Amino acid sequence: MNTVVLRAWWKPIRLPVILGVAYLVLSVVVSALSARHGFGSPDGLSPAFVLATATLVVLRIALLVVVPSVLISRAVMLTVDYFRRRSDARATTAAADA
Repeated sequence: MNTVVLRAWWKPIRLPVILGVAYLVLSVVVSALSARHGFGSPDGLSPAFVLATATLVVLRIALLVVVPSVLISRAVMLTVDYFRRRSDARATTAAADA
């Protein structure tokens, strides 16, 4: 395939994919940390567990709120741009015919 086309398709979904992979990796790390340093452990909460859990919460909020809103706004902008160009092309064709 053409690399320009691949880059054009990759650019809008790059950030959601990176955030999704980071979320999956961090959730595995948190589950591994919670076995040793989670709630109810004799040593109590470790700073690493608290930091990883807080980061996981921020990533979860970003994936549930920010990413869908950005993708919806991009889809709306592309749709509006498509119809605007389509109407401009019709106006140009009508002016050329007259």
